[in-house]
Amino acid sequence: MRRWLSGIAVCLLYLGAPASAAQINCGPSPGIKCLAVTVFSLGKKLPANDTLYRPHVAFAERELAPSDLKTALEYIISDNPDPSPWESIEWIAQAGRFGDALALARQRKSTVERLGGLLSVASHLLEAHDVAQAREIVAGVERELPSLAGDSDEYAGIIPVMVGELWAGLGQTDRTLRVVGGRGAGTVDQLLMIANKYPAAAGLREQAWREAERIGEPFPLRQLLQDAIDRGDPADIARAAQRAGKVVDRMTDHENASAVIALARALLTAGAPDPAARLVKPWRQWVDGKDAAAQFNAVNMLMPVLLRLGRDDEVRQAAEAVNDIRERARVLTTASAEYFKIGRPEVGRKLDADALTLALAVPGEQQKLRSSRDSVLHNLALARADHGDIQGALAIVDQLSNGAKVRDVTHWLVQRAISGHGAVMAPAIERLQQLAVTAHDPDLLLEAAEAWYAVGNESKAREDLAQVMKMGEGGQGQRSGGRSGRVAELVWHLDGMSKAETMVDIVDKLGVTDPGAIGRLVDVIRPLSSTVAVQLAARQTDVARQIEELANIAITMAQKSK
Repeated sequence: MRRWLSGIAVCLLYLGAPASAAQINCGPSPGIKCLAVTVFSLGKKLPANDTLYRPHVAFAERELAPSDLKTALEYIISDNPDPSPWESIEWIAQAGRFGDALALARQRKSTVERLGGLLSVASHLLEAHDVAQAREIVAGVERELPSLAGDSDEYAGIIPVMVGELWAGLGQTDRTLRVVGGRGAGTVDQLLMIANKYPAAAGLREQAWREAERIGEPFPLRQLLQDAIDRGDPADIARAAQRAGKVVDRMTDHENASAVIALARALLTAGAPDPAARLVKPWRQWVDGKDAAAQFNAVNMLMPVLLRLGRDDEVRQAAEAVNDIRERARVLTTASAEYFKIGRPEVGRKLDADALTLALAVPGEQQKLRSSRDSVLHNLALARADHGDIQGALAIVDQLSNGAKVRDVTHWLVQRAISGHGAVMAPAIERLQQLAVTAHDPDLLLEAAEAWYAVGNESKAREDLAQVMKMGEGGQGQRSGGRSGRVAELVWHLDGMSKAETMVDIVDKLGVTDPGAIGRLVDVIRPLSSTVAVQLAARQTDVARQIEELANIAITMAQKSK
């Protein structure tokens, strides 16, 4: 490893010299408590106007850490884009401070926030096996549900669902039904969610079925079918398919094509082709007279259903019903891919050829039409790559209108096909390599090096990586900082034998200092060695990132110690 590193270290000096990073004084074997203390200290170093990490860290240290260090760290890294108004109460309850959380909830002036806060505490009490207090809270909130009628708060509708879920957790599913029953599709969704969360509430599935049968809509029936499929019991799947099949004839004139077709696909998965066929029989009403987008959406979803029903003639007819030749080419590409999946490549190739003919017939004089044509060719190239026709995919790439699109599609071609068709990927990786060299693009060439490594050709990976170094030495490329982490990771795989303890030496010799690159490498190493991950985090110069990295390391340590 040292010989390889000495050969490229000089080339990587352009990545930058180490900046100043905060010290982590937790010794050779850092513990959770020391890392948490370091995180809290770092939080105080953030700018006073920081509205993300500084208040998060301060709240965690003040309200959560004294009772539950792991919860405090989890709060610091939490990133809920739409938190409930009672989120702080819920975290305090999660930390085990039930009395304080209840007191805070009762102080809320908004009825919705007060009841939501109380229920969040009840949920954590139930997890802590304090059934009596949880039941008392839930019963009290249920008595207040009538007061929410007409409440305009967007969270008002959540409260009854929370009550119903908690009653199920308390073993009183009759009260669950009293709260959430009779609300149509919403009831089906809520009862399934509760039944999956609490095994003792499995009987709620029957109530969900009755509600779905009552309203006769495709989406709830598909949910119930998918639930049976996901649970994997063949007898349950057969019963669900039979039950759904008795309702489908009420949907033959349904205007929501996507919902009906999705139900038909679920029926096929459940082994019930007859009701699926009845559902899609009137497919022309979803296409005839519709605009281009509606025609494409309906037929593209429909193709796998018609194909699996053995209706080859209707596959063709449905494609012909799409008026826009660009969209027709796209649905033919979808159908072609499906034929390859079911082991009928001869039909797949014919439809693929027809799709290409249509794509090439799209006029290319105007920018908008060129873009549409390239989009169709893009999809067709990826579809070919998906079933291992790499040379055919590259032939499609050659038809694209400009070099930037060629590079982009070649990149995606390699990414899509590499996991399933690594043995035949060499031509695509070579093409990616050629494009990178021609464009003097070190990032694209690094992708080629990574791809070579992924398919087991370490020699080619080393060659491309060395060329990346030379390009970097010449100052080419615009993303050298972010690239440095990927370079270090690849060197680690090639010469560090993917051993955690070798990563720090690699990072230091390559001069990796970019905050994003360090973060990437911490994420790579954290599952393997908390000690080495801390050593890497010590090289992080972005304080907010360092806080998150250390918190994640400590959480991983806490999880492993269970």
